[in-house]
Amino acid sequence: MPVTRIIRSLLPLIFLATSANAFAQTGGKTIRWIVPFPPGGIADVLARLISAQISPMLGQAIVVENRAGAGGMIGTELVAKGPPDGSMLMIAGSVVPTAPFLYKNLSFNPIKDLQSVVQVGYTSNVLVLAADHPINSVKELVDVARKNPGKLNYATVGRGSFLQLAAIQFMRDTGAKLVEIGYKGGGDNTAAIITRQVDFQFDNMVFSLPQVRAGKMKALAVTSRERDPDLPNVPTMIELGFPGFEFLTWNGVWTTGGTPPDAVARLEGAMRKVVATPEFAVSVQKVGIHVTNLGSREMAQAIDDETVRWARIFEFGGIKPE
Repeated sequence: MPVTRIIRSLLPLIFLATSANAFAQTGGKTIRWIVPFPPGGIADVLARLISAQISPMLGQAIVVENRAGAGGMIGTELVAKGPPDGSMLMIAGSVVPTAPFLYKNLSFNPIKDLQSVVQVGYTSNVLVLAADHPINSVKELVDVARKNPGKLNYATVGRGSFLQLAAIQFMRDTGAKLVEIGYKGGGDNTAAIITRQVDFQFDNMVFSLPQVRAGKMKALAVTSRERDPDLPNVPTMIELGFPGFEFLTWNGVWTTGGTPPDAVARLEGAMRKVVATPEFAVSVQKVGIHVTNLGSREMAQAIDDETVRWARIFEFGGIKPE
């Protein structure tokens, strides 16, 4: 079943539960849960699934709001500047730690003005080509790229996107010179791969896996530390001799920076209890998400580690804040 249909199938129940909780009479302050992306995406689904369950646990109504725009920065700014009392939440991923490398004049500090709560889970990413592309392994890809500088190209969906950053890391590790072909997203990049207008891309498993299973694309490697259970026969980049080549598309929950530790711990405890349930794992597996359920400290440490790597990649790629 296509990802969009799976997501749509989950929404009616999620919206119903969320609405009931949002308008319940509770003694606590209503929590605004900001999703800095349009409705219907993975972050949106996660916010609604989790909020519907933690609302009665916290004794507070939760209203999920989509505040998309500026690469996720409109919604992020709203939470960063919110009241430091745990009454505002946000779910997002690497758009937060990469923001300082992309935007020069932000009116907030994405790291200091946000407080991590829980990292929910991740989706793997995969290096894919058209099914009929003559290259059949990462080794072949590297050999062709090295022997023919500038001949091979790769698809991206914007400045600072995972697709771009993973390709930059690939060039950094191999010394290959590749040509970037940018797309607006919406599946245009995937269509370009299938029709061989572009040679390859590092894409989110959620979008590429259906095409691989349909025989329209082939997967050469995944960028998770371990092999992905959805593609058990596809090696990791680390296995293939690229140590540290780990790129995951993850989603985490933040609240406003400066929120008291006891308020953060209360939110963290409720969320981790929900995320740890088998029912939650089954629900999110339908959209390709692997549960991590990292607590506040572990999530913050993971972001710190990731930020060090981002700094090297942005510097190598010559990407400066604008």
